[in-house]
Amino acid sequence: MPEALTLASGPLFIVIFGKIMDFFLQPLNLGLLLIMLISGALLVRQVARPGGKAVSPQAAIAFKDREGGVFVDVREEHEVAVGHIKGSVLMPLKTLSDNLAKLEKYRKKPVVVVCAAGQRSAAGCRILNKAGFENVSQLDGGIQAWEKAGLPLLRGSTKD
Repeated sequence: MPEALTLASGPLFIVIFGKIMDFFLQPLNLGLLLIMLISGALLVRQVARPGGKAVSPQAAIAFKDREGGVFVDVREEHEVAVGHIKGSVLMPLKTLSDNLAKLEKYRKKPVVVVCAAGQRSAAGCRILNKAGFENVSQLDGGIQAWEKAGLPLLRGSTKD
């Protein structure tokens, strides 16, 4: 009896495999499969390129105070003028790569990257990590989380 199963499963496998191949070789199905593979690869690429570790506003304050770190605000100047963290360094994301020398003294200290809601800060963390900064994190939830936690913001001029 076991021999009959082995013989019967061989041709059945070939028939099923043939039908699957016929399905995927249809032009429309092949195009859909290609789109699926490309979108999956792009998704994996995004997930595999995280920014820095996300830290709460309270943990960010502890890093700065305890270890002499710095907040780097990657928002645009008009956003920062609405409200910013005292002592933060304004460096818009589009100019961050060009201004890394200004952060050189923080290379081995905690750097907490801040943006509005936590999206741009991940890109800022990648830039800093790539430049060799050792302890980079992002403010989880951005300046919105800071404000929601009831922590103080300076309004107006970015000069502290």
